[in-house]
Formats: sequence, C-alpha cells, structure tokens
Amino acid sequence: MSRFLKDTDYAVLIRNEIKNILLENYTETKLLSAEEMAIAQIKNYLAGRYDVAAIFTTLADGATTDIRNAYIVMITIDCALYHLYCSIAPNKIPEHRSNRYQDVMEWLKLIAEGKGYADLPLIKDESTGEAKDSFRLSSKNTFTNNKW
Repeated sequence: MSRFLKDTDYAVLIRNEIKNILLENYTETKLLSAEEMAIAQIKNYLAGRYDVAAIFTTLADGATTDIRNAYIVMITIDCALYHLYCSIAPNKIPEHRSNRYQDVMEWLKLIAEGKGYADLPLIKDESTGEAKDSFRLSSKNTFTNNKW
C-alpha cells in the first residue's frame, strides 16, 4: 500500500524543524500511525456519500500525475499534526493547530449531514455506473407512532 501523504506535503503547513521536534524520540512509524488515524477519521465522515477508495488513491492506473484532491491532502495533514501534538503535549497544542483541526471537524460534519458540498468523486451505482444521488430525508421532530 502506498502512502497517501508525501513528506513534501508537510512543508506547506509546518516547518521541518517543528515536524522533527514532533517526531523526536520516535520513528517514522508514529507519523504513519497519525496519518492512518487522520485518513480513517476522514473516511468515516465521507464514506456514505463519496467514493473514499478513489479519494485516497495517489495515482491513476498507469499514470504518473498526482490526482489527489489538494483540500483532502490539507485536512489530512491538519488532522495528522493534531494527533501528533496530542500524543506529545495535549495541553500545549498551538492555538492555530487546534483551530485548523476544529475547522476540519466542522466541515466534515456538514458533509456527513448532507448540508455541504465537496468536489470529490461520488459513490457510483454498480449496475448503471452513474453517481448515486445523495438524497436524504431527515427531521428534527421526534418520531411518533400514530397507529391505534
């Protein structure tokens, strides 16, 4: 299995010195674990509506062009860095890192509730090959049984 995040992806959101401090006394395994937790967390929110297998694919078959969604890369890094900070000093997480993580969680909740939109591949109907509609019925009213 190839890694979804590359080492060069982190350079946009965190300086190498800070990343090295976060990984101090740990092997690359800790970073991979944080990435896997972040990916699993994001998949859990997107799975009902979007094709998570396609979203977390790094390359198209036989292609050398990177097809990853830049926003998904960014939020995966934000979640992974938050998990790394939590494992080292949960009381000393930088405010901007905590705010970015909260922004990711709010967006994922909107998507999961069907109140938001993401430019991501939708789940396809296996029989027709067309994207499934994401129609959901919901109500804030409590269910009442009116059968007598």
